Amino acid sequence: MVLLMIGFVSAVDVDFDCPDEIFVDEEFECSLEVFDGDGEYDVKVDLDGERNSVLGVWNNGVWKSGYYYLLEFIEDGKEKDIRLRVSEEGNWDGELKLRQGDKREFFDIELRVEEGGTVEGIVIEEEEIILLENEHEVLLLNDVVVNEVDELVYVSKDAKVVSWLPYVFALFLILIIVILLWERF
Repeated sequence: MVLLMIGFVSAVDVDFDCPDEIFVDEEFECSLEVFDGDGEYDVKVDLDGERNSVLGVWNNGVWKSGYYYLLEFIEDGKEKDIRLRVSEEGNWDGELKLRQGDKREFFDIELRVEEGGTVEGIVIEEEEIILLENEHEVLLLNDVVVNEVDELVYVSKDAKVVSWLPYVFALFLILIIVILLWERF
C-alpha cells in the first residue's frame, strides 16, 4: 500500500514602501499592503532584534519599541500606513514580520537612515547654558561620607585574592627551600 501525502503551502505577499530619505529622530510613514493571505495580521518591523530597539513605532497614541508587534494591525487586501522613527543613522537590514496565530511570515527590508535633514526658515539663536557646580556627596555602603572623590574603584574579593597570589607563591617556595635545606643538614 502506498500512502501519498501532498502538503499545500500558501504564501503571503506584502508591499512595504518607505520614503527614500529618512533622517535620524524624524518620524516617517511606510505603507504596507498584504496580498494572498486571509484574515488579520499582527505586524512587527524589526531592525536590530533588541528590546530597546533603535526603531520606534507609533502605536495607539504613544511611541513603542520596534521589538513589539502591532496587534491585529492589517487585513488581507488592505493598505495601511505605519508611522516609524529611527534613533541612529546607518544602513539597516531588518525584517518585516507578519503573525497570524502560530503562523509567521518574514520579509527582508532595508532602510537607509541619514543624520539630520535640512530645515528652512528656523533660526536658532545662541544661548548660554551655565552649569552650577554642586558638591556631590558619595555615600559608601559602610556609612562613611566622602566629600571629594577622585576615583572610586570596586575591587572584588576574587580580584584581591588574585593580586596576592604571587606573594603567597613566593612564600610557599621559600618554605620548600627551607624544608629541603633543613633535611640536608
